[in-house]
Amino acid sequence: MAGEVTFLAQLQPSRSDVPQYAAYMEAVGRTAEEVNEEHGTDAWRPIELYMEDNFPRSVAAYKNFDVLLVNAVRDGMNLVAKESAVINEKRGVLVLSENAGAHEELGEYALTVNPYDIDEQADAIHAALTMPEEERGRRSRALREIVKSNTIEDWVEAQMKDIEAYRERYG
Repeated sequence: MAGEVTFLAQLQPSRSDVPQYAAYMEAVGRTAEEVNEEHGTDAWRPIELYMEDNFPRSVAAYKNFDVLLVNAVRDGMNLVAKESAVINEKRGVLVLSENAGAHEELGEYALTVNPYDIDEQADAIHAALTMPEEERGRRSRALREIVKSNTIEDWVEAQMKDIEAYRERYG
């Protein structure tokens, strides 16, 4: 798929005052450049890397992705998976880490990956890129409906039920 697929990486560095974090971000930038130099052409770069918070670009990416990789090692809810499912206009396929908080809710219609298994991630991305349009549409519609139907009121009610169940068990 060289020349056909571009990986858009939008990273928002945090804790840049921590030396290990700063070194990691530098390594990410160097690696992206090495891949681009080795595999890119004058007309195509395999990786477009942005290390900044740019809301308009994020919204544009959400609307236009073919495949979205949300590959959290450990995460809370991960709103990226949910927000993008609602506004994507291209029947985008979600490749979602089994460790993302959103996986419990969205995993049935995403392609699930282990965040430590690079081969599995590559296979899932390839499967998503080559997935038949009908299946892409089915998954995309289902993700959108799940997110839209799970209101904040539903979330609060579920939290209250969990607290009550905890109190009954341990209280």
